[in-house]
Amino acid sequence: MFVVRLITLILPCLFWVAGCGQDENLNTNIIEGAAGGSVLLHVSDGNPISRPLYSWSDITNPIDSNTAMQIQVARTSELDTTVWGVISSDPNQNLIQSPWPHGTSTSSVAPTINTEPDLQTNIEYRVTVTKVDGTFGYREFTILP
Repeated sequence: MFVVRLITLILPCLFWVAGCGQDENLNTNIIEGAAGGSVLLHVSDGNPISRPLYSWSDITNPIDSNTAMQIQVARTSELDTTVWGVISSDPNQNLIQSPWPHGTSTSSVAPTINTEPDLQTNIEYRVTVTKVDGTFGYREFTILP
């Protein structure tokens, strides 16, 4: 009887511990998909939802982890056609700071293309972040209505 009671107390704790550390997407309007590269990307809800927030971290360079030289967004159905992008005003420096809101530019971060300053719902997109040294990462995502 003691063993049964012990198992009923320990088993729920094991399931709770096993769930810790899992990547829980707390977004209400973004579904993240495939990802690749050494720059880890996360896409989260923006304000408005048509302008998501891009966050990244370079796993190969912890000192300069949260900066980039370029961000590009394309529809996954047409990856050769960028619909929105920005680049550092000095292409030899990573001037774009994570997190970065879609549709935004500054004096040190210039737009490269602005076909879709507001992204559409139910379309799968790919955002790519590139650093001066050529390292990059991408994440595919869809905005829900």
